[in-house]
Amino acid sequence: MAAFASRLFPAAMGRFCGARSPARALSRTPKVTGTGALAGQGDRFGGVTVDLADTGLPEDVSESSFGRLLQGAVVDESNGKVLVVQDRNKTKNAWKFPGGLSDPGENIGATAVREVFEETGVRSEFKSLLSIRQQHDHPGAFAMSDMYIICRLRPLSYDIDFCTQECLRCEWLELAELARTDRTTPITSRVARLLLRGLERGFGEIDLVMEELPAVYSGVFYQLYLRPLKG
Repeated sequence: MAAFASRLFPAAMGRFCGARSPARALSRTPKVTGTGALAGQGDRFGGVTVDLADTGLPEDVSESSFGRLLQGAVVDESNGKVLVVQDRNKTKNAWKFPGGLSDPGENIGATAVREVFEETGVRSEFKSLLSIRQQHDHPGAFAMSDMYIICRLRPLSYDIDFCTQECLRCEWLELAELARTDRTTPITSRVARLLLRGLERGFGEIDLVMEELPAVYSGVFYQLYLRPLKG
């Protein structure tokens, strides 16, 4: 009985963690000078943007140097709850799925699993891809088009131990409540309704699953995400 109760009402503890430091958007705040020769522009998130000309690196940095933003919708099918967070550094405290930037060469599912654990302390496994948002002229995307991907994950643990540097709150929330609340983003509420459909009719109706296939290059494989044909 105690184990069942812990799944329904996991302890929402917080922990201080070292935030990852992806390259930040150019937020024009006062200049910050370190102990070395480089100087940069500090942003309100605690990141520092350095002029590449001061580093000796080429100004034309490959697009592959930057990742894509992924979120993981961790759904507990036994009680219809989903793991959500409120970002500490946002002007609006809206519920959303935990996530972050993908590292170069990192698969979609691996990013979602890693970022969910780093933000919430909850372990999970990748099940499927749910949605992709493309946005051009995003202010924090380094003049590139931004890809925002949401995956479905299955929880392997349930107790919350969230990163207090990144998250203001972290909870297991009823999917039905997330789908109707106004304290979330349009993307999150739409994906919540999609997940409700999956709970009611089976996730085979909404999942884009991953299949690894050999590429035309010898010894190289790629990941294809699609909805399998029935029958």
